[in-house]
Amino acid sequence: MIKEILIDHKLIKDLRPVGKSFNNKNNKFSAIGFFKDKKVKIYEVFDKNQGHLMKFIAKNKELSKYFPELIAYNNKFIVEEWVNGITLKKTKSIFKKNIIQSEEIKYVIDTLWSLDYKVEVFDYLKFLYERIGAKCTLNLKNLPIKVNHNDLSLDNIILTEDGLKIIDNEFLGCNTGWIMNIHNSFIKVNFEYQKYISKDALEELYRIRAKWHKVYLKKFKTPKSGIRNIFSRFYKVK
Repeated sequence: MIKEILIDHKLIKDLRPVGKSFNNKNNKFSAIGFFKDKKVKIYEVFDKNQGHLMKFIAKNKELSKYFPELIAYNNKFIVEEWVNGITLKKTKSIFKKNIIQSEEIKYVIDTLWSLDYKVEVFDYLKFLYERIGAKCTLNLKNLPIKVNHNDLSLDNIILTEDGLKIIDNEFLGCNTGWIMNIHNSFIKVNFEYQKYISKDALEELYRIRAKWHKVYLKKFKTPKSGIRNIFSRFYKVK
């Protein structure tokens, strides 16, 4: 079993699964480890450019405080600091009842959307359709690409001693998936989406996402050789 890995000249040791297996729910590698004395999370990317996008965000003074410290990355993996704290879901914090947190998360979303990033990274909507074996026939030509988290739920926002931190950044990208961000964040606002997409098309995207979620919960099974299967795509596993 792999116990360490070298990413961008940084050795990550003492690897162990985040959950029951090194395969996460998307059949991607995900682990906890240590870089020197710092506890870190390492995960496999969907797009080789996700690491570059994370570095871009890490250099942004307004946004970097809301994301884990970026330790290392390459075309296959991202390593970031492990964040300790309580999820907003566990604190039973409901955004509409907590104005401070609600406004802060909306600020993060708006700031992400306003970033001048020209490279398309990880086609999230295409990913949803492909995972259920469907093809998108919607007219999405008016949807611009924006930097977004793509999975900004209460489970993925941690309340720490230093404030809010956004975790589980595996879906982070610059794509058209931002159209669903407000819905995923449980933030109810008057969002003028009509100039980008029809109501029926937006509802269709939500149905596809719900169907994808139901499929992977029902069918996902972690193979016993999960760690070997994943690493064999990149390295010679002993």
